[in-house]
Amino acid sequence: MRKSLYLSVVILLGAAALAQPAAAQDYAKTTSGGTTVWAGGGVQFLSLPDIHFTGKRKSNGSVNRQPNTESGWLDFGGATGAGLETPLGNWGGFNVSGSIDGFWSNVEGNRRTRCKGSCVVFDPATSAAFNSTRLNTKTDRDADYWGAKAGLKFGTGAPTEVKPQIYRNDYFLVGFDVRGIDQNNKLHSSQGTVFTLKETLDTTYTGGYIGFGGEYSFGFIPGIKNVGGIYDRLGLRTFINATAGFYNASTDYSGRFTGPATNRLGRSSDDFAFIGTVSLETRKQLSARTSLSLWTDYEYISSVPDMHYANANKPTSISTDDVFATRTMLRLNIGLGSQRLYTGGGY
Repeated sequence: MRKSLYLSVVILLGAAALAQPAAAQDYAKTTSGGTTVWAGGGVQFLSLPDIHFTGKRKSNGSVNRQPNTESGWLDFGGATGAGLETPLGNWGGFNVSGSIDGFWSNVEGNRRTRCKGSCVVFDPATSAAFNSTRLNTKTDRDADYWGAKAGLKFGTGAPTEVKPQIYRNDYFLVGFDVRGIDQNNKLHSSQGTVFTLKETLDTTYTGGYIGFGGEYSFGFIPGIKNVGGIYDRLGLRTFINATAGFYNASTDYSGRFTGPATNRLGRSSDDFAFIGTVSLETRKQLSARTSLSLWTDYEYISSVPDMHYANANKPTSISTDDVFATRTMLRLNIGLGSQRLYTGGGY
């Protein structure tokens, strides 16, 4: 209920802010006039791999692992972020600016998994099997997803006062990025084999990225640009940003199993990861130094940890899987200093 209310409030705030009447004069963003800062908040969706810990024996003695977490896009929560961009001058014909920004989000979820019949739990540290005729396991998952990056934007110098017919490339990007997914999980059953598993599973990504970005529109559709579509009437402009990066993914696992036995387990691994991001922005200019943006990041992460817990034949190990994530935030952009950050332009 709390998440649903939070999501509704964010959507309503975004719709109300972006649906204001168009100002008497529209503005186009530039980075040559001064420093900009932004801050915002919204919602994070993150589809982490399922936890498969409890199991049920089949007639041939093999074990089917049960999913102890919800599959798909059911884990979501709040997100917040902030950033700064400042001009650095003209480098070899490019208008260069430097930026730093970061975000933090928290997603959580829970699920009950029931088993009747030949139920089994393995101690993840020793592979010892504990059998019972019934299990009622509750899983609580809490994950922090965060990131911070520093980069350079190489502006092409293309005029930004007028909307493009389809797309206009405004800049290229290069930068350094650090981000992490830190999980705290708890599994507990009070029936049959009474046990508790508490674990932390933290992955830190360190690497660099390149990218590009610019403004897009639907002006290529006959009549949209000439007569003014709904975006023109509302004073909105739309932008896209795409980045691709390669990262070292360092994972640390720590678990404590209590029940018929009490044991601790630690594991670590290093992997190579690719992270690709496409960001869409809808921007409403409010004045010469302020604007409001509805910004959404669509992310693909090629390597996130996926625990393979011990059974009678294999010890606990860290495997990997790929995931998708999306983060939507309402951002307030503010220009610092005395110079105008937005130059007048009609379209």
